[in-house]
Amino acid sequence: MSTKLQSFLSLLSDNVWHNIDETAKTLKIPQKRFRQVIALLTEKNLVQHNRATNQIRLSQNWKTLLINQKETQEQTTAAVGTIIIPPQKTLMIQSTRVTNLTDTSLELEIRIDKKIREIAINKIK
Repeated sequence: MSTKLQSFLSLLSDNVWHNIDETAKTLKIPQKRFRQVIALLTEKNLVQHNRATNQIRLSQNWKTLLINQKETQEQTTAAVGTIIIPPQKTLMIQSTRVTNLTDTSLELEIRIDKKIREIAINKIK
């Protein structure tokens, strides 16, 4: 993705309305050219344009695209693996504690990202 497009998406990703002229100035794009781009993006329903206030914001289409892109990037940084956990044992994998509270060995497929700190496994009776 180009730097200008990344900057544009980053700027508008906060889901609030932005003044077109200020946005063009921030992105260092000539106002006339930026208005042409906004007209095209509005026509394609990627940007919402409030003509009365001269403001823009991302449409739901791009918000969904950005969310999916972020999830994909997060998935690529996650550790994925299968482990066997002996009964009544705890394993440490990096900074994650995984505990088997059952009386049988368990096979566990896991994905560890920055937010997971502990996984406990128990048998439902």
